[in-house]
Amino acid sequence: MHESIFRDTDFKSFLELVLKMSRIISIGTSVPLYGTKQGVILNYMHDAYGNEEVSRKLNILFNHSGIETRYSVVSDFANPKKETHLLNGVQGLKNVEERMNIFKENAVSLAIRAIQNSIEKINTTVSNFGFTHLITVSCTGLYAPGIDAELVEQLNLPNDIFRTSINFLGCNAAFHALKLGDMIARTEEDAKVLIVCVELCTLHFQPKNNHDNLLSNTIFGDGAAALIITSDSYGKKHQHKGLSIDGFYSLLLSNGKNLMGWNITPVNFEMILDSRVPEFIGDEIESIILKASKKFNIQPESINNWAIHPGGKKILDTIKKQLQLADIDLHYSYKILSEYGNMSSPTILFVLNEILESQLKSNETIFSIGFGPGISIETALFTYVE
Repeated sequence: MHESIFRDTDFKSFLELVLKMSRIISIGTSVPLYGTKQGVILNYMHDAYGNEEVSRKLNILFNHSGIETRYSVVSDFANPKKETHLLNGVQGLKNVEERMNIFKENAVSLAIRAIQNSIEKINTTVSNFGFTHLITVSCTGLYAPGIDAELVEQLNLPNDIFRTSINFLGCNAAFHALKLGDMIARTEEDAKVLIVCVELCTLHFQPKNNHDNLLSNTIFGDGAAALIITSDSYGKKHQHKGLSIDGFYSLLLSNGKNLMGWNITPVNFEMILDSRVPEFIGDEIESIILKASKKFNIQPESINNWAIHPGGKKILDTIKKQLQLADIDLHYSYKILSEYGNMSSPTILFVLNEILESQLKSNETIFSIGFGPGISIETALFTYVE
């Protein structure tokens, strides 16, 4: 009898845990000072490479990028006389140590601006809100003590706050942070989780003549995003509208592992970005959607909004074609790509922020997809709640 009662109680507790939900109650964004039009950046690239054949390739890539503006923490790309943050004249390149010093000088302030933007949207302050958990994300800079420790100090967060970092997972790292934040908020009703993604992609520029570098130099920019996750019960109690986190589905496609990745070199973090990535993702995307939809127990045709990581225009074009989506379905992904480029991990949060600030109706769904080294696919389902 006692054993039966124990099992019933245990199952009831488990069921209550499973039924608990978490909620994104705010998303904030920030970009660095130096916003530069693609045409100006293209002129800088022509000068930096100094090669007529490369210039022809760059002209094609830039003209088909779907990007109008990108941002950087350094002024190099906007300065026709070439600042020397990344280049020591035409022949020399700053090394990875010097680039990490620039990261240290700029990453935290950019992250703080995103945090302040997120906290202002719920009409409070960092000190009054009382964060209990801090998760930082980056793949473009590493040092210790890191961003998390500096945020604790500069924002006067509790020195015993739960903190952890997700590093070097690429463009879809925000999904990993979201999964952790969701788990925390589901299991701790009073948790107030702060997630911060900050990437300074442009620090890793080098004028190397291969497709990976030419494409990277065409699409990547700098930016930061912060979001706040609480339990659903906290969100309801304090009347915070937001996105209920319904679930995640992940898939590792190891047959594409050589198509996307990072290498640390004496010069920089060098991006591996094969030209076959859009085609590879396009071949897999329908199967991925069906598998994820089955886990989420929804029909793909019932999805109200799509938040696709704008890894590049060709990726968005391919997904739109394969899934037979309309232009409006990927409007926000194209918009973020045009206005900021691909900022790696914060980018999907910029897209979600645009959707969250649109005229959503209660219970509308958002299906989100990200891509990263591996090739790893991350998906998430959200529902707008009031």
